[in-house]
Amino acid sequence: MRRSFVVTAGVALVLALAAPAAAQTQVPPVLDEVRVDENVGAQVPRDLLFSSAEGRRITLGTLFDGRRPVLLILTYVRCKTLCSLVLRGAMDAVRSLPLELGRDYRVVMVSIDPTEELASAAARRRDILRTLGREDGDWSYLIGAEHPIRALADTLGFRYALDARTDQFAHPAVIFVLTPDGKIARYLHGVGFAPAELAAALRSAARGEVMNLSLPETVLSCFRFDPAARAHRDTIERYLKIGGASVMLVLGSSIGLLFLWERRRRRRP
Repeated sequence: MRRSFVVTAGVALVLALAAPAAAQTQVPPVLDEVRVDENVGAQVPRDLLFSSAEGRRITLGTLFDGRRPVLLILTYVRCKTLCSLVLRGAMDAVRSLPLELGRDYRVVMVSIDPTEELASAAARRRDILRTLGREDGDWSYLIGAEHPIRALADTLGFRYALDARTDQFAHPAVIFVLTPDGKIARYLHGVGFAPAELAAALRSAARGEVMNLSLPETVLSCFRFDPAARAHRDTIERYLKIGGASVMLVLGSSIGLLFLWERRRRRRP
């Protein structure tokens, strides 16, 4: 009977702790808008007007020379979480590519934040080039108004939304490989990119080829997050607490049962 009571109490404790965790893991409404609709083969609008980190007003089309493919990254400086991971993953891959930046391909970053300032963009570009050990190179950073940013994102199928609670953008983790004339050739999802896969995508795009390799939604959802509630972190911490409480319960129950067993054993003639 004691054993049944211990088990029942343990189950009740675990369920009591798990209930708040389940409540906190509900997907925030803002994330319903975050996804990638792959538009492989679509032409990005070449007439969209942006400002480069050097302060020049340019159209997007000037960055496509008809010879080199483009690795395109949508990001923004104020992002301290997912953008940083995606950018770091792209930089790590670039460092290991068997292709030469500038000669074989170029990188274009576009900020999704229409309030981003030129000084911030220039500082971010300098930091990237310094990290890569390059004084200059074909690594552009563009900022712009809401209309050109949205027009580009819509063509790419990059669905993002502003979280009003934190003034941060919720967005998917993906980078884009474009052909030399600006057609979408390949989507690479995640925060880490295999250099061999990226090199193959760039070589294929350089030949004008496109690859329709869609990933299941379950893969993309692994990189969704709530920047305000830090939902993934809180969930992990809560389940660690549940696990710790469960272990302590089992240990305490075992010790108690052993103590009772020892007392009964000693009373036997």
